[in-house]
Amino acid sequence: MARSTFKTLFYINRSKEKKNGKCPIMGRITIDGEQVQYSTRKEIAPELWDSRKGRCKGIGEETKEINRYLQT
Repeated sequence: MARSTFKTLFYINRSKEKKNGKCPIMGRITIDGEQVQYSTRKEIAPELWDSRKGRCKGIGEETKEINRYLQT
């Protein structure tokens, strides 16, 4: 039987920066090499995004709320 793989990734779409300076947070799910991308409908300022970890950085209430949302 073939091995099944599953991976999730969150990133910001810097090319779609809004007038308020925030970028949309996007998600990507990969199952057995098949990718699906979607919008989380959340936004964050680029300087508050940690692309290595795929989550917000900082201790503000907004970053805590977004990180909780991404974990669920």
